[in-house]
Amino acid sequence: MRSKPALFMSLLDVKNNATEASYQIANCIAKRGKPFTDGEYIKDAFLSCSEVLFDGLPNKETIMSKIKDIPMSARTVQRRIEEMAENVNEQQTAGLKDAMVFSVALDESVDINDIPRLAVMAKYCDSNVREELCCLKAMTDTTKGEDIAKVFVEHFEERGVDVGRIFAITTDGAPAMVGKQKGAVRLIEEKVGHPIMKLHCIIHQENLCAKMSNSDLNEVMATVVKIVNFIVKRSSLTHRQFQSLLEEMDSTYKDIPLHSAVRWLSCGKVLERFVGCFDSVKAFLAEKGQVYNELDDETWVLKLMFLADITGHLNELNLRLQGAEQTILNMFETWASFVDKLTIFSRDISSSKFQYFKHVRELSAQRSINTGEISKYISELESEFKTRFGDFRKYGPMFPFLINPESFDGHEFDESLIGWMNTQDMEMQLIELKTSALWMTKFAELRKELETTAGNNQGSCIFTCWASLPEKFCCLKRLALALLTVFGSTYLCEQIFSHMNSVLSPSRNRLSVDHSEACVQLKVTHYTPKITELSKGKQDQGAH
Repeated sequence: MRSKPALFMSLLDVKNNATEASYQIANCIAKRGKPFTDGEYIKDAFLSCSEVLFDGLPNKETIMSKIKDIPMSARTVQRRIEEMAENVNEQQTAGLKDAMVFSVALDESVDINDIPRLAVMAKYCDSNVREELCCLKAMTDTTKGEDIAKVFVEHFEERGVDVGRIFAITTDGAPAMVGKQKGAVRLIEEKVGHPIMKLHCIIHQENLCAKMSNSDLNEVMATVVKIVNFIVKRSSLTHRQFQSLLEEMDSTYKDIPLHSAVRWLSCGKVLERFVGCFDSVKAFLAEKGQVYNELDDETWVLKLMFLADITGHLNELNLRLQGAEQTILNMFETWASFVDKLTIFSRDISSSKFQYFKHVRELSAQRSINTGEISKYISELESEFKTRFGDFRKYGPMFPFLINPESFDGHEFDESLIGWMNTQDMEMQLIELKTSALWMTKFAELRKELETTAGNNQGSCIFTCWASLPEKFCCLKRLALALLTVFGSTYLCEQIFSHMNSVLSPSRNRLSVDHSEACVQLKVTHYTPKITELSKGKQDQGAH
């Protein structure tokens, strides 16, 4: 027989295992944005399938007993999620404190309960490049620049993180963020104590450029939306009849999506489908007695075809700029290449070749067209792209340093941005780096590796290369890591708000601010909660 202490330890292990299992299940619930009450449901499902799954095993009853011992009440799941989120915060804080430099992205939105929420994403390097949600704070009063700055600074002070090591701030360009006197960025910069790189989200600026269509093109889009709403939104019967017509006419598409006015570039998908179903749409509207003279107007149809083509190009650019773990260099090069493409597009329209405008080319094969108005729009769009992205044009020449340091001599950098990082020996270190065959070969190998590496993995490759440099290149490493932390967009903040809206659904709108933040935190973090440590330090509460 086992001694009493041995038996006690065995029972304690069983209880600890049940506690650890409850943490694991709670973590899964949080990552999938499910309600706390799903804990009991999962446990019931586990017990039900176990009756069959373990049938015939000699220790079936022992297994069933262990499952029953797992504490999975809604209150328990809530506490587990709070504790794991706090553990993740502690790991983030340790990483931010150890980082030589970090950058942030800020955005503000309103949740389902009409509470303004400030999302703060931080990017820093420890053992790798990290992109982490620092907080999703409620703004209980006004959302002026001073309010945002106050919440931001207080958050990092509470965590003991020095904001003086911030290198760059990226925002959506809202007045409360970028106001010259009382904007949040300006006030944060004063608290930081040195100049910081200030960027306006590249995706947001691209959307603004896309919206800058002239009134005639806006009217074309408005007509398309009106027709699509009649077909898709007015009644389910009309919608089904249209789908049947597309099937009868053997159309390429089987339906037309609704257009979201919130995301202007969603019109690219709508226009592509609308043009693809153009003849079917005309036939269906005639059958329903709906009169749209524009569909027979040659000038209007030309604008429609052009709008479908150009928004397709803009959508492609938008998709390339989206995604996590993109380097600022990659995003800058994507923008710069599109600006050059606009010059080619303009020439293509002027020459009437329409090599890059498929729908316009197909229309020109049927009849002669006048390109005057669409040439004007391309020129306006090109001008808008060249003038609006002032911050990227200003800082852009610094970004290639990440992969091609040998082409720099040190004068390309803004001294006010890097002076605080103790880079006074940068020029001497650059000379040593350039004259080292070993390290020049290392960066040549890096560039070759990046040719076959996906965009969201390039930051990791660049970090690994720079991290391998010896300490005698500390100034250069510090500068490279700073550039590597810069956010090119607030895309991740927007993604956070999408997760927030998923967690705070209409059926869960009573979830508190702290609980919703904890759920979103676990849903998006790249850190793994230290569940074994948490469960060992937890007194077992039994199944309830």
